[in-house]
Amino acid sequence: MKLRYYVIIRTLLIVPTVVILLSTVFFMMHIIPGDPVRVLYGNELPEEYLEEVRHELGLDRPMYIQYVEYMGKFFRGNLGVSFRYKVPVWRKIVDVYPVTVELTAFALLLSTLMGIPLGIFAALKRDTFFDHAIRGLSLYLYSNPSFFTALLLQIFFGLILGWFPISGRTPLGVHIDRITGMLVLDNLLLGDVDAALQSLRYLFLPSLSIALSSLPMLSRVTRASLIDVMGEDYINTARATGVPEGGVVYKHALRNALLPVITSVGFSFAWLLGGSTITEQIFGLPGLGSLLITSLTGRDFNLIQGIIGVYAIVVVTLNTFVDIIYAMVDPRVKF
Repeated sequence: MKLRYYVIIRTLLIVPTVVILLSTVFFMMHIIPGDPVRVLYGNELPEEYLEEVRHELGLDRPMYIQYVEYMGKFFRGNLGVSFRYKVPVWRKIVDVYPVTVELTAFALLLSTLMGIPLGIFAALKRDTFFDHAIRGLSLYLYSNPSFFTALLLQIFFGLILGWFPISGRTPLGVHIDRITGMLVLDNLLLGDVDAALQSLRYLFLPSLSIALSSLPMLSRVTRASLIDVMGEDYINTARATGVPEGGVVYKHALRNALLPVITSVGFSFAWLLGGSTITEQIFGLPGLGSLLITSLTGRDFNLIQGIIGVYAIVVVTLNTFVDIIYAMVDPRVKF
């Protein structure tokens, strides 16, 4: 199959993937017990009024009609109106999404800066004490839930040492003019470096807590890839021609070993995006994850489905993009 057909097929698969996920969420939210109108207004209002609200929200219609109408609106860019906030779902998502993007992007940066060097070092020290120690650390971090890691970081670095704030994005009473919604970037655009560094202090612990959850995967992929490349014939040839060991590793082996690592970095973004949900709650960050939990407890169907839809589109699109880039740069990939 030619590359362009592979690109077309992988791109077209985005649509059914998103449809399946949205359909699952839609029917699960309508099947599980609980009335969103009663959750929203309580049990003190008369039933006649609640029936009027259900009619206005369209919740009294058959489920299949609600499903068809929702899917049609979604693919036209209309996510509906939030039951709780009485504003378009898109507006609520746009308001909080920069918080999640900033958190996830910084976590990806930390994970990459730590995971790849650890994997390289473990591969170069294969089967030594250092290799076993790094692999043991990776197993420990992989086994720890991200919320438990977040709590440990809060207690140790926040409460005991007092190095970093444990909640929020800025000190109380500080207002920053919104440009992108990402405080570090906004402060830099405003030319306030001190405020940007202050925002980084608030961002560091929550980013580190979810970065540590993806670090094991990056370090293990880097280690395995580099070990595999170091056993190739052209590496032995380079050594036989007198190339120094450092040149063999960094000029020949590492360049070829980093291709699957770069792919793993792309996939890590999806992992970190999902891991940010509980972390945002723990650190009091008003991001997409916190909004999702609030909407779940309030049975806000439109908001839940909108958030899940945005997550799905971002993750599936990113994974598709990574697959296409991998196929373009590696001629060994069969498609």
